[in-house]
Amino acid sequence: MPKTLSEKNLSYSEALRILEEEEARRDLSNIERYTLEYLRKFSKIRDPAKAREAVERLVKELDLPEVVAVQLVNVKPSDVQEVKVFVAYLSKVYTDEELKKVLEILSSAE
Repeated sequence: MPKTLSEKNLSYSEALRILEEEEARRDLSNIERYTLEYLRKFSKIRDPAKAREAVERLVKELDLPEVVAVQLVNVKPSDVQEVKVFVAYLSKVYTDEELKKVLEILSSAE
């Protein structure tokens, strides 16, 4: 069984890049192949660097937890109401202006 060296919240595009690199080096297991196909189908922001930058901006500029920022990047909501679903359980209440800023950051990552 592989040993876990560290953990990090990855966006779909970051995980996709890792699996594509692994696919070039070796045969993937069934679960890795299924995951790779899923990520190819559902990654909204294709560039891993832009996805990571968006995550970092959401964390820094809006004080979002990294796990929430990653999910926002993965789903890339299209309106304020969809963003509210991701932040509803957080103790901080976000203004409509802050929620619009989330959408601006996500759209700039395209």
